[in-house]
Amino acid sequence: MPAPDSNELSLRLRRLPRQLLMALINGTAILVIVAAVLALVATSKVTHLAENVSATMTDAVLSRIDVEPQQLLAGIRSVGGDVRSLAKTLKEARAEEAFRQDPKIERLSERLGTLQASIERLGDARAQLVEEASARVARAVAEGIENFRACGPTMKPLSTPAERATPSLDLQR
Repeated sequence: MPAPDSNELSLRLRRLPRQLLMALINGTAILVIVAAVLALVATSKVTHLAENVSATMTDAVLSRIDVEPQQLLAGIRSVGGDVRSLAKTLKEARAEEAFRQDPKIERLSERLGTLQASIERLGDARAQLVEEASARVARAVAEGIENFRACGPTMKPLSTPAERATPSLDLQR
């Protein structure tokens, strides 16, 4: 008849693979959580970088094409008011069945032409902004990789037993 200690030992040995599997699953879950947190932090950093780059580039592009944002906004609002007044005039004209050219229409047409030219310049500036932003992000990533690649061991290998007894830092690069 086997001793009571051997039964306990055999039970523990049978539970060991299950406990090892649970430990591996727990470790994996912790690593996944850490990776998710790091991904969120990295996303936040990239978003912040993109916001800074876009704000800087937008200011640079607007100053380059000689358009003030306030002037553009005022022009858009003015054109919006003119469009509403024109729509009202057109409804009245259709009701009267007599469509005629109005000086307001000509003025609106001129403002729309100016606004269209400003929008086209902004569209061109947007392409420049995207190119510059992607170039900056690529440079930042390349610099990070270069900095990471430059990391190396700071201790030199020890060749003799006497040198192994007293470690020294390798300060030469």
